[in-house]
Amino acid sequence: MRRKDRELNKIDELSDILHDGSIAQIAFIDDGRPYIVTMNFGFSIDGHKIKLFFHSAPEGRKIKCIKNNPEVCFTVAIPDPLIEGESACQYSMKYRSIVGYGKIKILEDQSAKIIALNKIMHHYTGLDKWEYEKTVIKNTTLFCLEVESITGKRKS
Repeated sequence: MRRKDRELNKIDELSDILHDGSIAQIAFIDDGRPYIVTMNFGFSIDGHKIKLFFHSAPEGRKIKCIKNNPEVCFTVAIPDPLIEGESACQYSMKYRSIVGYGKIKILEDQSAKIIALNKIMHHYTGLDKWEYEKTVIKNTTLFCLEVESITGKRKS
């Protein structure tokens, strides 16, 4: 990172961004070209091991991309207030963001799918106990992205 003074690399700083973020954007490779999707997410952190969880319909472009190449890049960004200036080039934006890389896999096991759904629901509601109809579990594709590298950045 060019601006080391803006770098965030402590697990609690990265965790705060994941906690405060409402969407993640995932970049897949589709026939040699980037393909970016905005998704809801949940996450877990165990020591320095971070996993992100996503859900989608059971078919589509994302599924094809994952099956062809599970390597992905993702970002979560939290914009803060606009900094106004006297001229156009003096305007700026405060923000916190993370960029990470890893491998994403489709979850097949029902208990793993329920854990993923619970992580997603917890992220948005703060609640941990959920019940799901069997048809919902069957008809929902859930993904786990195991983060291999991650960096954060803050402009304040």
